[in-house]
Amino acid sequence: MNTTLVIMAGGRSSRMKKSAYLLGDEHLASKVQQLHKSLIPLGASQTPLLSRLCLEAFKAGVTEVIVVTSPENESFLQWKKSFAKNTPQVAKAIHFAIQLPDAASGKPMGTADAVFQAMQQYPKLKNHRFIIANGDNLYSAYALSKAVHHTSTPHALIAYEAKALGYPEERISSFALIRTAHQYASEIVEKPPVDTLDRFRDTAGNLMVSMNLWLADGPSFFNELERCPIHPKRREKELPEAFRLAIKDDPSSVFVHLVHEALPDLTSASDLSSFE
Repeated sequence: MNTTLVIMAGGRSSRMKKSAYLLGDEHLASKVQQLHKSLIPLGASQTPLLSRLCLEAFKAGVTEVIVVTSPENESFLQWKKSFAKNTPQVAKAIHFAIQLPDAASGKPMGTADAVFQAMQQYPKLKNHRFIIANGDNLYSAYALSKAVHHTSTPHALIAYEAKALGYPEERISSFALIRTAHQYASEIVEKPPVDTLDRFRDTAGNLMVSMNLWLADGPSFFNELERCPIHPKRREKELPEAFRLAIKDDPSSVFVHLVHEALPDLTSASDLSSFE
């Protein structure tokens, strides 16, 4: 079975850049200015997150990776050449899609738009299921395998139990939380207030967090992406909103797999220490 992973890496790393300057780390700020955060050398091995993520994906059974970048992606092309020196077979299965910015604003139009443009550039994605992931999270082979092997519903979400993530409640409230009905996603709520978190617990007391690891059914999901609205404040098309449309069309279309494990994340400069 062939499985494609679409990695979203077209964003501008704005929060990482801002936090680096706030920390007063001029070297890091300069590095983030030059490289997408997924390409920053990490830890003692100096292995970028994107390299680690691709290796975990192929361990999980992924057979192809499409990395969605901005048009200025020379650093990604150089990364692939370097990655190929030690892992030529894996690198051969890595391709790129370009997320073109909005003509009016000159800015990328969000995660749903990134996947939509990838599907336009790789029409085969319209014909089969594929996995979608952030380019700044190091998902494990275990979590990715949940998506690789899922077959019972058109779509799936790999959710993370909040306690296992190890983040304070203030940070948990900055993510999207999931409500379920019989293991199907029934509601996806972005950035709920901290004092409302307990309302999202399931009958076992689990608090389910979306970290943007999805399985999408290409034929039906392309339609959801086409009609995904622009967020009124952020002026972007957001991936959770496309899945909300899928849930509205079919309440049993998005199955939720819950995993209990930490997830290394590169949102801000302070996250770099988790990769030491």
